[in-house]
Amino acid sequence: MCYFCIMKEKVSVIIPVHNREELVKRSLDSIISQTVLPFEIIVVDNASSDNTYSNVKSWMKRYIHKGVNLKLLTENKRGACAARQKGLENAEGDFLIFFDSDDEMHPDLLESAIEAVKNNKDTDIVCWKSRIHKLDGSTRIPPFMPDNAIEGHLIHTLLRPQGYMVRKDFLIKAGGWTKDIKVWNDFELGLRLLLLQPKIIGIDKVMSEIYAQPESITGSGFSQKEGEWEITLREMEKTIENSRSEGKERIERILDYRRAILAAHYYREGNKKAASLLMQEALNEKGIKEKILLLFSYLYTRKGWRGAWRLVGPAYRI
Repeated sequence: MCYFCIMKEKVSVIIPVHNREELVKRSLDSIISQTVLPFEIIVVDNASSDNTYSNVKSWMKRYIHKGVNLKLLTENKRGACAARQKGLENAEGDFLIFFDSDDEMHPDLLESAIEAVKNNKDTDIVCWKSRIHKLDGSTRIPPFMPDNAIEGHLIHTLLRPQGYMVRKDFLIKAGGWTKDIKVWNDFELGLRLLLLQPKIIGIDKVMSEIYAQPESITGSGFSQKEGEWEITLREMEKTIENSRSEGKERIERILDYRRAILAAHYYREGNKKAASLLMQEALNEKGIKEKILLLFSYLYTRKGWRGAWRLVGPAYRI
């Protein structure tokens, strides 16, 4: 379908990739098969040691006739943030989608996102549902809460890379990707975007498929990156403190809830010292009610049960 017949704004799809010589083709094929093609596809090879770069280069040669700008870049600084930022700096589109190299778009994702912007000219972010394929073969669709975006993001990661399109100028205003954050970088960026109070349009259907990989950042447990998660949470606290957003206290409380959940995961992995230290940090200077909520969430999750937020969430909305 003719892109420019639908919308004058251009969409860039940016894909960071590291050692995905086989899987990246699945992602690229899903993008080039869209009912409405993007203006450009930017692949940023992040210091791959396999045949990823050459495979992507060969793929681009096969599809050069499609009329889509195809760019293959390299970024030697390791980490998805550095690669995504390199893509942002080289993107010519008005809207950006940061997609992951092992996931798939539904064929009408771009058409649906573009149509949403066409009908709402001042939109900053378009988001949609994603389906997560776990390593055990099961799937889940995270709760989708675009009308309660802060909670939806801090609890369910509303703005995961495979789940939204953002206006380039708005992303630059938010500061882009923080290169030195090693974990939960989409979590951290999403908060910065939402604190600027964007206009968000939600598409209430699954538009992307996310496939967990054994070597993903959480695939081997949280304890292997102990300390990195805490750094991200503290950076997010600084962002909240420096923002002019209303309801900052509530947002900070939800971050402490995330600390309690992380501590529970540490405990279940046998890292009791890290769990204890993190819970001390979460409980520091809290009132009795807050401590009860955090301790309940911690113990509930420590038992291996999911969904503590369903039980304590209403108390955080008061």
